[in-house]
Amino acid sequence: MKKMLALLLAAALLTPLCALAEDVQTPAVSSVTANAVAESENVYKITAPYSGVLLPFDLETGDQVLAGDALFALDTVKVYAPVDGTVQAVFADPGDLCEDVTALYGMIACIERALPQVADASTSGAYNDEENRLIHVGETVYFYQTNDKDNEGEGRVTAVNGSEYTVELTAGDFENGDNIKIYRDEKMGTKSCIGSGTIERAADVAVSGTGRVLSCAVQPGQTVRKGQLLFELSGQDAQADVTGATVTASHAGAVELAAGVSSGQQVYKGQLLASIHDLDVMNVVAEVDEMDLERVHVGDTLTVVFDCQPQEEVSGTVTDISLIGNAKQNATYYDVTISISTSWQVLPGMNATVWLPAGQ
Repeated sequence: MKKMLALLLAAALLTPLCALAEDVQTPAVSSVTANAVAESENVYKITAPYSGVLLPFDLETGDQVLAGDALFALDTVKVYAPVDGTVQAVFADPGDLCEDVTALYGMIACIERALPQVADASTSGAYNDEENRLIHVGETVYFYQTNDKDNEGEGRVTAVNGSEYTVELTAGDFENGDNIKIYRDEKMGTKSCIGSGTIERAADVAVSGTGRVLSCAVQPGQTVRKGQLLFELSGQDAQADVTGATVTASHAGAVELAAGVSSGQQVYKGQLLASIHDLDVMNVVAEVDEMDLERVHVGDTLTVVFDCQPQEEVSGTVTDISLIGNAKQNATYYDVTISISTSWQVLPGMNATVWLPAGQ
């Protein structure tokens, strides 16, 4: 009898506990997983600032760069001094479009020749010899003043147009308006006479160019030599705020070159050259089957295991679920983005497995 009472009492005590246990739901363990890959949360695009040709570069996919590092350089148009002289005026500043400046001033800069006198000459009066009537640019000629044969000079032919040509004076003391007799031979014999001319002031030289000014290497009053760099120009489609031909990294991170980008390639304004993946903030993106999508919600905490660290479980938080699916092998998968934090460096492209919550 006592044993029966004890059993009844035990049953009475256990009944409410069992009822309470039924009200407490223990989370179900899920064996459903999804494949995932690590991605940078922030990816920065590097594009060509204007059309041009890429100069040789050593940058490769996977290189790590800092903000401000030089990534690429575009070839530029360089404008050189056409003559020795003094810069009289510079009309184009960095950022200006040469075509706009030329429309206002007729040039982008002006140079006064170091040799300020020329002879406007022709073969008129030349010795009657066919050879004496063939004038060549660059040849040295000799001359004297027609009303003062003792006043001799020397010059260089700089231009030829039919029977007319221009001689730049390199030696001699003449006044503008002086008439001269010109010879091919230094002794100025009759048979070497190639014509006559008049001394005049050499016109200032107009410097021209097309495109956007990246830099100007001279200033008014500066003496320049023929062939000295004056301007560096970019393509016409460059914006006014483009300050150079070097393309730099906007952020620190790992570089991924755009497909087909190589040294010597013609690129166009806005064309993608590379992407920089920020390594400081990493996510994993899981491909979740449409049949399992109801298991996942923004804000859920999921377990992530990387292939390269199979012994370590990483907790992550769902931050985004794509509304557009990707069809694969008769199924549709949706990208689920999971924010993670690890004690070691996760790199873009690392593979992982994500454990999904059990279904309700």
